[in-house]
Amino acid sequence: MLFEAGGYLDAVTYTYEDIGYIILYSNYSPCNEADHCCLSKIYSFLTKYPQVTLCIYFSKLYHIENSLPTAVWNHEVLKSLSSLWPHVTLHPLCGGIWHYLLCNFVHGIPGSTLYHPALPSRTLGDQPN
Repeated sequence: MLFEAGGYLDAVTYTYEDIGYIILYSNYSPCNEADHCCLSKIYSFLTKYPQVTLCIYFSKLYHIENSLPTAVWNHEVLKSLSSLWPHVTLHPLCGGIWHYLLCNFVHGIPGSTLYHPALPSRTLGDQPN
């Protein structure tokens, strides 16, 4: 939805021509599965706006479990997208970034949560990403 032709980012980037950097926070890494085609849309967007650098932060890798038929494809898609570095960067959300997001984008959470936003098991789980 964000990267579709005529979608939100297309409209904003067209209107404000001096946009050079977009940071996207997402639950999942991009994929190119038939129902979503995220990567194709991202490539089209970047081709249309070559002056834009895209930084994607994600919480989880999307459908990469070996038991899923799309796992190999999603691995290849991420490699392809990461090959566009430094024009595109991919980062797992962990540690300090969780704290930043909680402090700046989430309202109504207990104050103690801000001091320990990521469980140790989650931080260890993010390291291989």
